[in-house]
Amino acid sequence: MLALMKAIWRGWKNFVHSLNSKIAFVLMSFVYFTAVGPVAMGFKIFSPDPLDRGLGDPELGTYALDTRIERQDIRRAQRPW
Repeated sequence: MLALMKAIWRGWKNFVHSLNSKIAFVLMSFVYFTAVGPVAMGFKIFSPDPLDRGLGDPELGTYALDTRIERQDIRRAQRPW
């Protein structure tokens, strides 16, 4: 009897896990197409370039600052900042 109950329990767990995967896929797809999709389309329509934050000259090759070359000696190595 115990072996039969274990077999039924394992079968039930396998069934529920596969059912859970299908339900999760359906729910996440529904949320994506009803919530994320329209917001993304709104950004696409009303904002031509959402990453353009106006930080500087768009023609500039890089925004990296030039480093200052300080003297290289043991005291500088002991105090890196």
